[in-house]
Amino acid sequence: MAVHGRPTKLARRTRVTAEPYLLDMRAFPGPKERAGAATFRANVRGFLALHASPAPAPAEWEQEAVLGDAGAMWQVGFRVDGEGEASVVVMDVVEEDVPRARRVHCDHCTVAGWSRHPVCGKKYHFIIRNENMPRCKTCRRCGLMVELFQTRCPSCSHGSGLSPDESEDWNYVQIDNPRHLLHGVVHENGFGHLVRINGHEGGSSFLTGYQLMDFWDRVCRYLRVRKVSVMDVSKKFEVDYRVLHAVATGCSWYGQWGFKLGSGSFGITSETYCKAIENLSSVPLSHFFPHSRSPRNQLQDTIAFYQSLSKCPLTTFRDLFLHVLGLAANKSVHNHLVTMHKKEIVYDVNLREGNWTDEEIKRAVDVALKVLRAADRWVAMRSLKAATAHPIGSPELVDYCLKTISGTRTFDGMVVVVHCNSETNTMEYRLTNETMLPPKNASMPTQEHLLRDIKFLYDALLCPHTMHPYKPEQIHDQAKRSAMILLDSKQFLNHYDLEEDFLPQNQSVLHIWCQVELLDQVDDPPSLPAELLTLPQTATVADLKMEAMRTFRDVYLMLQSFVPNQLLDCPTAGDTTQVKLLFGAKGTVHIQGSKPEMN
Repeated sequence: MAVHGRPTKLARRTRVTAEPYLLDMRAFPGPKERAGAATFRANVRGFLALHASPAPAPAEWEQEAVLGDAGAMWQVGFRVDGEGEASVVVMDVVEEDVPRARRVHCDHCTVAGWSRHPVCGKKYHFIIRNENMPRCKTCRRCGLMVELFQTRCPSCSHGSGLSPDESEDWNYVQIDNPRHLLHGVVHENGFGHLVRINGHEGGSSFLTGYQLMDFWDRVCRYLRVRKVSVMDVSKKFEVDYRVLHAVATGCSWYGQWGFKLGSGSFGITSETYCKAIENLSSVPLSHFFPHSRSPRNQLQDTIAFYQSLSKCPLTTFRDLFLHVLGLAANKSVHNHLVTMHKKEIVYDVNLREGNWTDEEIKRAVDVALKVLRAADRWVAMRSLKAATAHPIGSPELVDYCLKTISGTRTFDGMVVVVHCNSETNTMEYRLTNETMLPPKNASMPTQEHLLRDIKFLYDALLCPHTMHPYKPEQIHDQAKRSAMILLDSKQFLNHYDLEEDFLPQNQSVLHIWCQVELLDQVDDPPSLPAELLTLPQTATVADLKMEAMRTFRDVYLMLQSFVPNQLLDCPTAGDTTQVKLLFGAKGTVHIQGSKPEMN
């Protein structure tokens, strides 16, 4: 397939189902599949030639071509856990020819701090669309969502036929549809943006947000994308997830794939951001339990409730939120969160910190059983602790006893059962016979209960606008400032080109980063990123200049007439001097050049 050609427009979209075109989404790229070229622009063309098929526009784009004459579209099929139709995911790859497009400048680049980069000639959209969402368009008069086949709005009777300009705007709206499961944009120079990820909560049927993000990260590495920006405004559990995840694990959700704080965050530096995470996540929970006889408030009850559920001590904000998120997530996600925090799970056997003898433990259990037998009803954990504290003596032994007593059987066939009371946010104990046993999961809070508590704890402990006051005031004020820093930090970057294995391992060529300085640039000169040049081992300075001229002309619109003049690093080097002698096999060169006006 000729990648540079424009695929013809077909009447309707066809799904990719042929076996040779289906790649394993969760294993792509395979261990033997490596992109051979050093630059994104070469790798994406090779990827499309090898795995993609020319595609017609989807139904909602058929009023006009997706981008008129300014783009072409391909499809790549991926297999997810099976061979059937339901397990096939199609990624649309849209090549946008920027000079002929309606939008030349990139808003995402402005946010990422790349607004002074010159405009590239092409950019590529990588889209996995949400097949479950209805195909709609917006009425221009009243704003109602109208089905595509309707010619008039059912609300205001306005004709839904679009003028050519409106149609082109509509097509761009569909490219940027917020319902896409995945949408990434990469410019021809390898600088890209992750526009959106939508997992189960965003409408995905069988792909989680983690799986989509992991797939996107592998695609970027395979194609050798240089840098990717993302605006983290994600919401989960009805809270700002970038704050919640940072406190629980030490980084934002995107930080699991190497994203670090970028620009545009009110002057916040990486050091300030990391310090804010550490300050907020390390606040001791003991600040909320002053030595007072006053009744407990809702926050104290909620914290104490999750401390009673945990098999290891919860002493800080991080411990608390890591534990609660682990309960709200499935087992694999919980284990992943724990691994990220490098905090081992503490099992029952490790709770015997006091080195109590078996006799001491048995005596403590007998005391608790005696209290439950006398009560003959559900007893709250706090009440059971109070009743057993004096006879048992050691508070640690009391905690250990109550966390391990569930399921204990007595000589007369009774058994201790535990259940979670969502209304009072406490664990309750009772001695009963086996015919009255509650469900096995009754001792754990329900999903609804967990979601309610996550929102409450976030508002009370992490949100700077609703944070619960506590003493010492100095710690509270510091935590509030730290929370505001995390809330204001939304722009994150992944620098793939700074990783050691970014360049292909090819000993037969030279990889030279070329930085260009333009002459006669007085008013607001552009900020040209360095471009990677691949040269043979015997390349000379003349070859270097020729390759630099070809590369910068091909990539950037404003450099169509670029002419390199001299090497600023070695101004006296002749054209026949070998590049390897000057810069080695992997080096950086600074070239001064000009761009005479084209006739």
